Amino acid sequence: MSNNKKKKDTVNENHHDGMNLKGTFLMVMTLGVIMVISWFGAFMLFMERM
Repeated sequence: MSNNKKKKDTVNENHHDGMNLKGTFLMVMTLGVIMVISWFGAFMLFMERM
């Protein structure tokens, strides 16, 4: 019984190895760039008003 459970856990762990995460990486980088641009925009506005 323990051997079967261990085998199923191994199959579930290896299931995600072949996933393509290029789209996820692209969206995270896009959101990061948007956040950095927004931060610099707010910073420049702050500096201009000082």
